[in-house]
Amino acid sequence: MRITQSMITENFMRNLNQNLKRLADVNDMIAAQRKIRRPSDDPVGAALALKLRRQLSAIEQYNSNAKDALTWMKDTETALTNVGDILQRLNELTVQAANGTLTPEDREKILYEVRELKDQLLQEANSTSINRYIFGGYITDKPPFAIVEKEIDGELRKVVELNPEIPDEGKTIDDNDFLEYNLGRSERIPINLIGPEVFEDIFDAVESLENALETNDSEAISGDVLEDIKNSLGIVLKYRAQIGARTNRLEATVSRLDANEVDYLELLNNTEGIDLAELITELKMEESIYRASLSVGARIIQPTLVDFLR
Repeated sequence: MRITQSMITENFMRNLNQNLKRLADVNDMIAAQRKIRRPSDDPVGAALALKLRRQLSAIEQYNSNAKDALTWMKDTETALTNVGDILQRLNELTVQAANGTLTPEDREKILYEVRELKDQLLQEANSTSINRYIFGGYITDKPPFAIVEKEIDGELRKVVELNPEIPDEGKTIDDNDFLEYNLGRSERIPINLIGPEVFEDIFDAVESLENALETNDSEAISGDVLEDIKNSLGIVLKYRAQIGARTNRLEATVSRLDANEVDYLELLNNTEGIDLAELITELKMEESIYRASLSVGARIIQPTLVDFLR
């Protein structure tokens, strides 16, 4: 078989293009910082990388949900702590008011402070977290409580009740009132407390104290009123315990999801990541091969008369 110049040229060009392709592939990997740039590079690895990215996206969303819920829990704990402090002060005032030797001026001072503390309780009952009302059930865009005028024993009194602006369906308590955050495929956690369950008895106790002070009923103050205030403290402690348990669960969930995210990122890097030092060495080698190919080609491809005529 006779080896012609065209055969030599064709074979050389094919090998040169292969060298150039390898050089371009290595250069693209370095530029993209990934060894899998298209499915054809590694079909199995590309499928695994796609699956890992979907899982990472889900983990990031679950982690965001858990951190958002944790913020809500901490804001709720702050509100309940403040409520507990207010009730503790009300308890002290109730014990003080039960003393039959107080002057009318002393009782008036106590009554003034009780009313101020009731207003402060209202503020805590209408606390917000990220511009959403904590104790409003599923209606988080309206304050759950408001001061309204109500006729009691033939007199108009200012009492705390559910906000009249809330629709009637939002004033009933059922399972739909609980806000839940999705923390996993089959893991959900309720994050809110229902306002009437927490505060209804508390406001009743405070208003009973207010009324007893207005009528100078020391017997009621030292009896039912004082007991109701103490029971209110127990209510707050009960719900603080619930929030504490949920907070611990959320903190553990955030730690787990953070660890999962690190593990999946490492696995994704092992699947499609590159060893930069190794690729730079390979790039230099491919450059040398390509330059050598050009040098050899300049020697074996002889110019013809046609080349000169061009």
